[in-house]
Amino acid sequence: MSQNNEKIRVLLDLDGVIRDFVSGLIAVYRRVYPDHAVNFVGSRNLEDFFPIGMDIYRFIDDHLDDILIGAPEYEGAIAAIHKWNKYFEPVIVTAQPRGWKYPTFIWLGQHKVPTNEIHVRFDKHNVDGVAILEDFVDNLEAFRATGRLAVCIDRPWNQSWDGPRVHTVDEFFEYVWNAVNAKTENIKEV
Repeated sequence: MSQNNEKIRVLLDLDGVIRDFVSGLIAVYRRVYPDHAVNFVGSRNLEDFFPIGMDIYRFIDDHLDDILIGAPEYEGAIAAIHKWNKYFEPVIVTAQPRGWKYPTFIWLGQHKVPTNEIHVRFDKHNVDGVAILEDFVDNLEAFRATGRLAVCIDRPWNQSWDGPRVHTVDEFFEYVWNAVNAKTENIKEV
């Protein structure tokens, strides 16, 4: 816990961390194109995995509400936020095109994501917080450059990240908890 007994403020990305955008996209895509085979999505270049290629981005725009509102959570992600909410102040930070904001707010409300603060912006590294959990390497690098803890959630598209890596949201909270407590103990020993 922090020295003044306040909650530890941490940033959580949404898509790729809490909400499984890719599964939501694939589910809607298969409903529209049931005979199309979708390849395993292993990078952020979605056009490489869907038979319609670059038209996948127009498809997303045309079916945005179904994709975003219907996307599942990553298993256990929201439960982990609830579990650690006594010690952490979770802040949602998500980089999305303007039109994605309202379906995202609906999704967060429907899933009862415990947060008092949501930032929709591309410069996540400018948001105050001790640590970030993120799936996009560029955002991780920008956050780490500020001298704060950047933790990657393990996904196929971020294998180039050379910093701390976890597999679940729960592991992230445990990792940050241990890092903050270790730092506090070192300060007390001085």
